Amino acid sequence: MTTVDTLTQRTLGGLRVDQVADRPPWFNLLVYGDPGVGKTMLCGSALAVPEMGPVLFIDVEGGTLSLRTKYPTCDVVRVETFKDIQKLYDELYIGNHGYKTVVLDSLTEMQKFSMYGIMEAMMIKASGEKDRDPDMPGIGEWGKNTEQIRKMVRAFRDLPMNVLFTALAMTDRDNKTGKITVKPSLSAKLSNEVAGFVDIVMYMYILTVDKTNHRLLLPGATEKYIAKWRDAPEPLPDAITDPTMTMLYDMIYHKETSE
Repeated sequence: MTTVDTLTQRTLGGLRVDQVADRPPWFNLLVYGDPGVGKTMLCGSALAVPEMGPVLFIDVEGGTLSLRTKYPTCDVVRVETFKDIQKLYDELYIGNHGYKTVVLDSLTEMQKFSMYGIMEAMMIKASGEKDRDPDMPGIGEWGKNTEQIRKMVRAFRDLPMNVLFTALAMTDRDNKTGKITVKPSLSAKLSNEVAGFVDIVMYMYILTVDKTNHRLLLPGATEKYIAKWRDAPEPLPDAITDPTMTMLYDMIYHKETSE
């Protein structure tokens, strides 16, 4: 019949139809937490996963010093403006680079870079407005900033490669209910939306037991913490102790863990 014939042609409405099993084996994730908990090192450990290398580390935060000892061969490019990030995306989109994984460290700083560019352009345009504070973005600037980051996150997410994002954490308190939520440190709209953009969102923190620090990842949402994992392994642990990307890769593809 017509319906069957259309589907067997693997196009529908002029668009290609794939089975899920035919999709490329890429994934994307966001890990967020306080400074110093190990987000950069965790993402850098992708270099130890053969299926994920080579790895390109886009250093927005200026915090790749921690990678020097353990992952000295990780390719790092330092960016200083939002335009730099756009240029790198354009090159990755073309595809002639050889990388299987890209890391953006961090979204929190990327949003700041976006705002710096917006405010600079705004002040040039409004140079004759004496009452305009150059350090105080208005509703229009925040709207443009939010949309820029929204588009950029989605664009990187859709690249044909593994994409790892980091972000700082922030605490938000609902004035009506008093409920406290820990989420990625982004503008109000984005901090709630970003979990919907990627496959996996995890909160990273440090727990001290008997004077020994352990890094933990929270892979599932709780009343307080934003987290999610599409196609999560069963059972999903309450927390992942001293995680590496090898451990996460094995969990993502439902393998027996090798660590």
